[in-house]
Amino acid sequence: MPRHISLIFPGQGSQSLGMLNPFNDDLNNILDITSNILDINILDCITNGPEEVLNKTSITQPAILITSYLYYQKFITDTGLVPDLFAGHSLGEYSALLASNSIDLSTAVSLVHKRGIFMENAKPGSMFAILNLDLISIQNICKEVEEATGKIVSAANINSQNQIVVAGDNDSTILVAEKCKEAGAKRCIQLKVSVASHCALMKDAADQLELELNNITIAEPDIPILHNFDALPSIDSLEIKLKLKNQLFKPVQWVDTMKHIKNYDGIVIECGPGKVLTGLAKTNGLNNILSMVSPTFKNDLQELI
Repeated sequence: MPRHISLIFPGQGSQSLGMLNPFNDDLNNILDITSNILDINILDCITNGPEEVLNKTSITQPAILITSYLYYQKFITDTGLVPDLFAGHSLGEYSALLASNSIDLSTAVSLVHKRGIFMENAKPGSMFAILNLDLISIQNICKEVEEATGKIVSAANINSQNQIVVAGDNDSTILVAEKCKEAGAKRCIQLKVSVASHCALMKDAADQLELELNNITIAEPDIPILHNFDALPSIDSLEIKLKLKNQLFKPVQWVDTMKHIKNYDGIVIECGPGKVLTGLAKTNGLNNILSMVSPTFKNDLQELI
């Protein structure tokens, strides 16, 4: 019996100039689609920059989605394998929906571009990665700071037992980071972002996103997708849309997602640019993790199968 294969799609932060370099095929079809949606040549931006434009949230999101989708097409073409399960970290959930034929490329690009704009227009905030401090302690510190300051801060990305990202107002997140350090956190690293994703600062953005979601069709996925909101699959269109709305201002349940995938004892493949999720999967105790950007990917996959 073939081994279970889970594909995981990366989110914002995995982008880099030149991440389309592995793809030598004609990309005119993608350019035709995106030129009607975006006001820049996104393929040129990914290849040549400038980097500050690529790192703009409303550009980063379609850029990573397109690149991840090309990696998925390459996976199917090169291996002939059909994955059993998808998951995506934050933005990566949209790449999973695209790969599973729940939405088409034009709809996906437009949706994540608008999602990025809504996020950019939200109140500015900060995000800190808290290393080696347990979730309950972090949640208690966030609650204490929120009550003392009246400003939003909460756990945003529950990535692993040893890495939890907090997000919120600039002042409150800095204070939480300081208190986490005092409580024994090994490190508190401020992320290079201008938007505070997956916290209550994104509630208005989520409401705007809901209006966009109401105007599109989302089909039942061909391959099950574990959603960020609850680490569970859904087949109902309305339920999927609600989960997409909720994931923008609720925490990413990546630990629970990894636990779900770990139960299959199969092969896990990061499908997209970078190796961020590969590292997180290992931290969550998963074995047989591969990244498609690895030069030995094909050989490593063949050995595991």
